[in-house]
Parts: sequence; structure tokens; C-alpha cells
Amino acid sequence: MTSSKLSRCFPLVKLPNRYYDPRLLKSRKWSPWHFPSRKRHIFIGIAFDWILIIIMFAVTDWLFKNPQPPIAYFSVNDVSLKAPDLKETVSSTVATIINTVVPGIIMILLELIFFYDHWDLYHMITGHLTSIGLALFFTSLGWVTIGSQLGLRPSFLTKCQPDMSQVNANVTQTYFTNEICTNKLDKIEYQGFPSGHSATAYAGWVFFVMYINGKSKPWTGGAHFWKILLLLFPLYFATWISLTRVMDYRHFSFQIIIGGLIGISTALISYRLHFGNNSWFLGTGDGTDNIPGHYKYLEDWDSIDDRDEVTNVSDNNRDLEMGLNETGNRNTDGRTINKKNEGNEVDNRTTDEELTST
Repeated sequence: MTSSKLSRCFPLVKLPNRYYDPRLLKSRKWSPWHFPSRKRHIFIGIAFDWILIIIMFAVTDWLFKNPQPPIAYFSVNDVSLKAPDLKETVSSTVATIINTVVPGIIMILLELIFFYDHWDLYHMITGHLTSIGLALFFTSLGWVTIGSQLGLRPSFLTKCQPDMSQVNANVTQTYFTNEICTNKLDKIEYQGFPSGHSATAYAGWVFFVMYINGKSKPWTGGAHFWKILLLLFPLYFATWISLTRVMDYRHFSFQIIIGGLIGISTALISYRLHFGNNSWFLGTGDGTDNIPGHYKYLEDWDSIDDRDEVTNVSDNNRDLEMGLNETGNRNTDGRTINKKNEGNEVDNRTTDEELTST
């Protein structure tokens, strides 16, 4: 009941029906490993997804706070570890808000204004959180399993202030551990690999870009340059956040590159998981990159057989956008198609009569 009331109120700006037409979907094959069954137990599957998401965030929090990173060995003569201790341009708290909350709010507003569908809204929120959660999980996993000297930050020796008397007493020893540090350092100082700022920046904003790409469809030949700017600006923003970590001597370049690759990978995986279709990257406009195909499909399960092949209607949609309604018309009553067929039949009969009289 609540869903139907919301459907009457949203979206605020109505888009063409092809944005929400499940008949545009191609056939989908079911795997015997689908558990819980998304065909008969949709909400059990949803609950199972959220339980896994909550567990993932809980494990990430535990990895961040408890296990110690591997022992790091360093040379007191390593100039790359003697960078100044500068103030952060973007703190961890601010980065969390910028990379998680801001894109999430923008996508929710776009849903309510233009694209509202309760399954689309659900998958957008779940996919966004999945992208961020996976990025944080693999980042924290790298902190406690790889870490060591790869996790040291450019300002490590500046903060460590090694006891040179211990160094001079071991003239044959080149590498030392944090036992020679006169300042007790926090655990975070050894957790520079990979960069958490970079991972969450790309995880949040690349998913946002994929979402905007699927909705705006900039690759359909319309040459809408403003749509490309909508896709490029968030990517530049994520890159800027990552590069501030190098500018502030909080990370080395390779640390933010690996973090960025993690974020990009989790964003693409999450988007493909929740908005899967055959043209998920370029969003060519066959309908399935707007609304999550799987659940829209289930809503019309009784009227659509997943074993039936549905023709690709990308060209039809493209023609509709260009105003060529004759080519792209997909009226359900089939009146337009019948008229064309009747016209063909008349032409055929005329031709047969001419041949007979001849």
C-alpha cells in the first residue's frame, strides 16, 4: 500500500514509459545456486543481502581497530620517510562524508525527482553501500595482512624520531623496527597501504558515475556534451581527494594508486551486480540499464516467461529519442504493426491480380 502511494507521488518529473518497461528485458537464465531464490523468496534474499553487508562493515571495523599490522623494517637513512608532518587537507571524517553521504544524497534526490521506482531506489542504496563496504573491507584487509614497510607513510621517521644511540650501537645493522622510536606511534601510522581515502573516493564516485551514465545515456549518438561533464567531474573530484594524500605527505603514490584500483573495482562490481544487463557500461538505451532488470522482471513474472527471447530494441529506443515513432513504435495492442501488415497484404493482392490478368 505504501509503495503504491509513493509511486503515485514519485517521480516528480515523468520520463518516457520505456524507462520502466520490463518487456524490454532479454531472457534471463536461472542458476541452481540462486539461494535464497529471488523468484519465490524475494524479501528473504533482501534480508540475506543486508545481513552480509552489516557483517562486512562489522568485520572491517574490527580489522581497523584490533589486529596489528606486520612488523615494518626501515632504514633511518631513508630520505623518503623524512617528509614533514603537515595538516590534512581532507580528514578521514570529511572524506567519509564526501565519498559516501554526498553521492548517496544526490542519487536519492535524482530518484525522487526523475527516476523513482522502489526497486531502483533499493538497488541504488544497496549498491552504493556495497561498493563502499567492499572497498573498506579490502583496504583494511590489506592494512593487517600486507602492511609492513609498504604501509609506512612519508612522514614516518619525522614522527618516529629514532634513538640514534641505538642505531650507533649497531653499526652493522641497516634496518630497524619501531623499537628504536622515541615517540610512540598510533597503529594508523603503519596502515598506509592501500590508501583508504583513495579507495572510498573512487568506490563512492565511480558508482555514482555509473549510475548517472545508465540514467542519462550519453553514448546514444545525441552528442550531449553536458552529460560527459556530469561523468567526468566526479572522477576529477575523486582524483583530487586521492592526490591530497600525496600533497600532505600522508601516502606514497603507489599507495593511492592501489587504493584507487580497489575502489574502481568494487564500484564496477557493485553496479554490475545491482544493475546488470548486456550493455551495462555504455548504457546504450535498451531499457535494462535504468531499472534493475531482475526485480522488475519478477514483478511481471506471471505475464512474462523468462524462457522467451525478447528482441533487442536498442535501435527502437534510439529511433524514439530521434522522434522516428514509426520505426520505434511498440504499442502493446499492435495496431500500428497490424496496419503495416494490412498494407503489405493489400500490395501483395494487387500484385497477384496484375500478374493473373497479364
